[in-house]
Amino acid sequence: MFTWLPTFQFPELFLLAIPLGFVYRRWCSTNGVTGWLRLAILACLLLAMAGPRIDLGGRGMDVVLVADRSRSMPEGSAERVRELVQIVEGSRSQGDRVGVVTFGAGSRIESSLSETAQTDRFIKTVLPDGSDLNDGLLTALNLIDSNRPARILVLSDGESNGVRPESAARRAREDVVPIDFRLFERQRVGDVAIQSVQLPDRVAPREQFQFSVVIDSDRETSGVIELHRGDRKLASRPVDLKIGANVVRFRDVIEKHGFHGYNVRLDVPSDPLTENNIGQGGIRVDGGQRMLVLSGDGSAGNLVAALRAGDLSVDVAQARTHPLTQDSLDAYSAVIIENVPARDLGRLKMGRLVQFAEDRGGGLMLTGGQRSFGTGGYYKSPLEDVLPVSMELREEHRKMRLAIAIALDRSGSMTMAVSGGQTKMDLANLGTAECINLLGRGDSVAVIAVDSTPHVIQPLTTVGEDQQALVAKVKTIESLGGGIFVYEALVAAGQELAKAKQLTRHIILFSDAQDSEQPGNYRELLAQFEKAGITVSVIGLGTDSDTDAELLTDIARRGQGNILFTSDAQELPRLFSEETMSVARSSFVEQDPETQPAGIPGALVPESQGLGDLAVGRLPTVAGYNLCYLKPRATPVAVSHDEFHAPWSAFWRVGLGRAAALTLEVDGQFSGQFGRWDDYADFLVTHARWLMGTGELADVYVSVRREGQDAVVRVELGEEFVGHNSEPPRLFVIQPGAEREEMLQPDLIWTSPSELEGRFPLRRLGTYRTLLQLANEPATPGTTASAADRPAAEADPRFRVTLGPTVSLPYSPEFLPRRHLPSGQQTLAAVAEISRGVERADVTGVFDDPPRSSREVSLMPYLFALSISLLVLEIAGRRLSLWTRAAATGRDSPDDLQETGVKAPRWMPKVRWKWRSRSRQAAQSQPVDPGPSAAPVPQRSSGSVFAQAKRQARRRIDD
Repeated sequence: MFTWLPTFQFPELFLLAIPLGFVYRRWCSTNGVTGWLRLAILACLLLAMAGPRIDLGGRGMDVVLVADRSRSMPEGSAERVRELVQIVEGSRSQGDRVGVVTFGAGSRIESSLSETAQTDRFIKTVLPDGSDLNDGLLTALNLIDSNRPARILVLSDGESNGVRPESAARRAREDVVPIDFRLFERQRVGDVAIQSVQLPDRVAPREQFQFSVVIDSDRETSGVIELHRGDRKLASRPVDLKIGANVVRFRDVIEKHGFHGYNVRLDVPSDPLTENNIGQGGIRVDGGQRMLVLSGDGSAGNLVAALRAGDLSVDVAQARTHPLTQDSLDAYSAVIIENVPARDLGRLKMGRLVQFAEDRGGGLMLTGGQRSFGTGGYYKSPLEDVLPVSMELREEHRKMRLAIAIALDRSGSMTMAVSGGQTKMDLANLGTAECINLLGRGDSVAVIAVDSTPHVIQPLTTVGEDQQALVAKVKTIESLGGGIFVYEALVAAGQELAKAKQLTRHIILFSDAQDSEQPGNYRELLAQFEKAGITVSVIGLGTDSDTDAELLTDIARRGQGNILFTSDAQELPRLFSEETMSVARSSFVEQDPETQPAGIPGALVPESQGLGDLAVGRLPTVAGYNLCYLKPRATPVAVSHDEFHAPWSAFWRVGLGRAAALTLEVDGQFSGQFGRWDDYADFLVTHARWLMGTGELADVYVSVRREGQDAVVRVELGEEFVGHNSEPPRLFVIQPGAEREEMLQPDLIWTSPSELEGRFPLRRLGTYRTLLQLANEPATPGTTASAADRPAAEADPRFRVTLGPTVSLPYSPEFLPRRHLPSGQQTLAAVAEISRGVERADVTGVFDDPPRSSREVSLMPYLFALSISLLVLEIAGRRLSLWTRAAATGRDSPDDLQETGVKAPRWMPKVRWKWRSRSRQAAQSQPVDPGPSAAPVPQRSSGSVFAQAKRQARRRIDD
């Protein structure tokens, strides 16, 4: 849309119209076209001198608000910023548009430029631990239409710790977009902050070491500093602080191997910024290669005894109680899970074990038993993708057909969102879908959604080719409020199963452990189910200590089924799969006393040599094993000699680490003759040594230091690693957090023949772990280890992984000391000065000051060009008699023009006109004789009266 009403830079020059009118009247006035042309020339010149400009962007202007949502903003500023955004949006006039950009460590577009949009709240997620004002300004500039006048209004404290925002301000100046600001200043005068905790990278057990805490102070003051190692308080003492850097030293001795974290807290009176009064660091106590065995009760059995007999350092812990955090796993090279159900670990712990293997370069092995693999609930668990065997339920190994009814709680509590943007109902639907996917074509399924009444979503039907249609149908179930009536749910499920022809009939009741209402006479109902051969299992969302947990437990007990509790809604798909597999078939194969009286036989295969020194040949028999299937890239070690030919042992490399599966029960009633085998210990130790790898590399030094919000890594290679191999080292960084995050792979650049350097951002609070992967042979300088030019991290026998030091970000970079940096007010003022913006106390005035920018086009050159064109036309009209000829052309013939003395233009047709006026024809045919006495009649010149008038006009012009 164009605004055709121009604006004028010098409207006062229109007063020149008075003298110009006098000049025209006195010297330039004339009749006809020439007069009009002269008048138009003067008008164009007058308009041009007034400086007319036309706006191509339409009516109004654009304003982009850039709102700071970082942690450094003053307390209570978030609500004030939203109020200012709403005030600016309410100040729009017709044609004005407002857009909103928010920023922290990065920037997000909250709303594009709009004439009507209202911002009630900020809905986009930004990382608050950073202030990348430059990125926020660039995002705002990218929103702006280059054809419209625009301004940017920054609502911030100005404390930028990304790229300097002056670069974005220069671009804004080139685009003629002024950057205004409203300052939200936070008091920092007199701030005292812990700058760093400087610890050695690693020490030996019981080795005394010294470390320092660096404190930055804006003033002379005193305070109290406290030091903690883990949960243990080590010291608390007063400190006197001077202006500048202060160093406080401590000593410590640690006996236990592994990683130990230190936390420091400083208490200073009247400190304006207490958020930066904490420090964090970590140290690794090197106890050599160790292995962790997780068992159900935490006791050491035959497996641990065999490993220790092989001179391996082994720790034993209970799977349910061990935290399995990054810190607690740091001491180990490998972890073995011995016949432990997945529910004892949980999704988060299993995710950390996966991270331990894939990202940390550790070894991981799962051993068999009736509480492991498929029967233990590991199907669809985080560990499934890491293990070299598959636990799928294959149709050809089904022994019986199943009818299952699933009663789902869709009460109001199921609308609650969980991480990942899904609701509890969504995850329950996914669990139901997994259950249906596990059923075969001869199985039947019914799905009932229950709130205050049961709703049959899918009546009992046989699973056939429409299996995916059933899956799609159950995924559409929505929570409509209310509570779940347990008795009604069980009745509806029983009614559906009464139609089943299958002998195995099972109900899965999913319910909230805190909101299971109206149980009714469920005991009598379950007694009737028992007579009809219907079993009931319960999946409770919550814990066994919740309000209705006892009811759900009793239902599962009386229904002769399982009770599965979880407070993690993301576990639901795995629990539904576990329950379905336990009913459809047991994936644990036991010996048949009639056909296999001595047990199930097996044998080592030739591929086992890749694991270690194992002799190929027969293995002792076992009484049972977990039925699994070898994955395509995995290597078998031992297989069963029965109808399944299933893997008993397999291994492969995964990520940076290693994983193995031993589907035999290594210590229990099903270990059979294998548990009494003479080479039992050697067999297990061989697996353990392969899992633990070759240990860390010597002659390689890695250091990490923190610079603001970045960490700088320096790698020094010894002589044996320089100049022999073209493979450069690779650096991997494990990010902190309870949930597994994607590993960082910073580039390493050679700074000398034996040194490399890299840098990576610290975007999350916590401890970052570094790993260095090197070729078994040394590396060659001269190339850059670019993550973009290489595949993702993958274990390779040619490479070895060594643990590097850690680096911690104890508090947000927003609170780093800024004594040597410009203040936020200075930063914003510099940005405004560069872009020609201003500080605005009243944000509503931003629309009253539209910038004169390149969006407005000056009409001056066009008017001058038009004036020159009109002047040339006026001169040509006079000198070439264009107007006379044009007028004559409209009425006279070429002969008439010839009679008037005017030469006919070339473009006129050279034919004689047949048309003549009647008067002229009469004059030619009847000449008049005036007679002798008559006065001589002046000879009338040829041509029409119009031609005579033309000649007279021409004579006047020539005179």
